[in-house]
Amino acid sequence: MICCALPLLAQASPTDSFTELAARAEEAWKSNRYEEAATLYRQAVQQRPTWAEGWGYLASSLYELKQYKEAREAYRQTTVLTPDNAPSWAFLGLCEYELRQYPESFEHLAKSEQLGFGNDPALASTVHYHLSILWNTAGQFERGMNEIAQLADAHVDNPLVMEATGLSALRMALFPYEIPAGKHDVILQTGKAAWTANAHHLQDARRLYEQVVAAYPQEPNMHYAFGVFLVQLDQEAGLQEFEKEIKISPSHVPARVQGAFLCMKMGQFEKGSALAEQAVRLDPKNPAAHNVLGRNLVEMDRTTRGIAELALASRLAPKDATFHLNLAQAYQRAGKAEMAKKEFAIFRDLQEKKSRSQPGSAPPQ
Repeated sequence: MICCALPLLAQASPTDSFTELAARAEEAWKSNRYEEAATLYRQAVQQRPTWAEGWGYLASSLYELKQYKEAREAYRQTTVLTPDNAPSWAFLGLCEYELRQYPESFEHLAKSEQLGFGNDPALASTVHYHLSILWNTAGQFERGMNEIAQLADAHVDNPLVMEATGLSALRMALFPYEIPAGKHDVILQTGKAAWTANAHHLQDARRLYEQVVAAYPQEPNMHYAFGVFLVQLDQEAGLQEFEKEIKISPSHVPARVQGAFLCMKMGQFEKGSALAEQAVRLDPKNPAAHNVLGRNLVEMDRTTRGIAELALASRLAPKDATFHLNLAQAYQRAGKAEMAKKEFAIFRDLQEKKSRSQPGSAPPQ
């Protein structure tokens, strides 16, 4: 029997100084000997527990070894020692993502996004990608698309990005590992079309959308995704896509809300209010449905009912500044100056708070 001797990891001797340990750990890390580096950095931070850089390299070594639980604890220590360091929060969140601790992962990834990434576009892209997946799986597809769209702006177009973009566009609340084998093609094709739209190549995106819609005309949310894209190019065509989506998915609330909004913009207030009424019946707690219903009703001079719907939208989503603005304008139109003044003040306060804040919101539930 032939035995292969395994190399022994470098161990610190009791006489090793902190400086010697740190130098040996750095050399191991730079040489990609991550297991050895982890051993040495661990010993070094035991000698000097407040050494933030050492905790960071220990965490990095463990992350490279895919020892995510141990890496999480080391990164957590770096966030204590350097609370304004975005990469520490980002990698803490990435470790938690790998451990499927998704609420914690979202919180820490969003924290890193708030702090900003400086000159590290690769890390920024990684965080945007994972936040997009977490928003999608929470059913917040527009927020998921907002995150993944930043990768199109950065010209990042790998298959994982296309996949995540397709999940957002098709409103699929799935982690990538949950995608059924038979859905990969439609997700990737839709993702490519949506990515191209996010990159502002609108005519190319329209061609790609037309191709995937022709290939998968009965796919749920396909016509909705195409309609959302068409809103910026051809409102009538966009409305037709929303109507096609409603035929395929009779309980589709977002298609009705978007359709009602388009009708309002095109002056088709009766049709818009009818679509919005349907949306409200299907989802009585949907603030966007009440908002667009109220706006259509106000345009039809049904101001009393319109104001009631706009007020309900503002109560359902009290932090949405736009809803308060719409309500203020409706009060103003009805000659209710004091109530309009109050809503305008709420709108301005929310806008000021938004301008002071950075990207990232409460974690999805």
